Amino acid sequence: MGTLAGILATTALSHLGGHLAGGLLGRFGLAGFGPQLKVASYVLKVGKALRAVYDHDPSAKAREDLKRWLSEHDPKNESGLGQGVL
Repeated sequence: MGTLAGILATTALSHLGGHLAGGLLGRFGLAGFGPQLKVASYVLKVGKALRAVYDHDPSAKAREDLKRWLSEHDPKNESGLGQGVL
C-alpha cells in the first residue's frame, strides 16, 4: 500500500512541478520559451498561405487579400507576415 501511495504522490508532484516550471518559463520568457501569438494556428496557416501567394505574385489583389487578413486577425503584426506590405 505504501508503494502505491508513493507512486501516486511522485506522479502528482512531477505533474504539478512540470506545470509550475512551464508556467514560469513561459511567463518570464526564460530559455527560449515565451508568449504565443494570439492568432490561432489554423488561422495563422491561412495568413502564411496568403503571404506565400503575395511573395510569388505581388499583384494588387494578393496585396489587398493579405492586408485584409492582417487587419482582421493580426493588426499588431505579431506574426511578421505584414513586413513590407503594410
